[in-house]
Amino acid sequence: MHPTPAPPSRPKLKFPTWLTVVLSVFAVLFILGAVFGKPAPTPEPVAAPVAPPPTTAVTTSSSPAPVTYTVDKITDAANLDLAGSDGSHRTVRILGLEVATGNNCYAAETVTWANNKLAGAAVKITTDTTDGVSLALTDGTDYATATLSAGYARLSGNVVSDSLRNAANTAQQAAAGLWAEPCKGMITAPTPVPPAPTQTPTPKKDTPAPPPAPRVSEQAAPPPPPVEDQPEPEQPSAAYYKNCAAAKAAGVAPLHRGDPGYRPALDRDGDGIACER
Repeated sequence: MHPTPAPPSRPKLKFPTWLTVVLSVFAVLFILGAVFGKPAPTPEPVAAPVAPPPTTAVTTSSSPAPVTYTVDKITDAANLDLAGSDGSHRTVRILGLEVATGNNCYAAETVTWANNKLAGAAVKITTDTTDGVSLALTDGTDYATATLSAGYARLSGNVVSDSLRNAANTAQQAAAGLWAEPCKGMITAPTPVPPAPTQTPTPKKDTPAPPPAPRVSEQAAPPPPPVEDQPEPEQPSAAYYKNCAAAKAAGVAPLHRGDPGYRPALDRDGDGIACER
């Protein structure tokens, strides 16, 4: 047998010199780095983020304060204007009431009573419907019930409330308010005008005739007495005569008023001449 010839050997590869140098340098550097270099820091495990606890939303459901109302205007006993505590204004009709208005019978009395009861008063709406409302006063009294009980309204036909019906029946049986004369429950009729009182003629008293005036005498009134000459005041005189004889002896008689020695005592008849005889 012939021996199997050996396969031809591959020629050895020879690295270039420069490549051998570069590889040698890298090998040296790697060894130096492993000996003298610091070990690479081991990365710390990163903790997973902790999810915050679920927050429970706290919702404070604060219900708004109830609205209170004050009577602002009174049209009649069944129609009112209300002012709310929230600034609102409402015009409402009271359920269950029929009242007299205008000049109808018992209208004036009804409006006066409603003003005394409600003007500026605080009220509470207890029933609120499209047809009207029910009001409660501060003491809890139902306004419609009080109005019917006092006879200031009739019961509306579409109300089936037993309390209102009982109040209206009680007022009607007692002839209270508009159920009395002259209205007798007729709130749509004009107010009756009472008849004028009959005046009884006053008997005339006999007046005595005045006394007759005194008759004036037709005779002429007597003339006034003549005014006598007033004696002139005695003039002071240096001459003095005791009597007419002395005056005659002196040769001065008769003496006239104003002559020296004249004096009324010597003039007996007062004619202004003394000692004339």
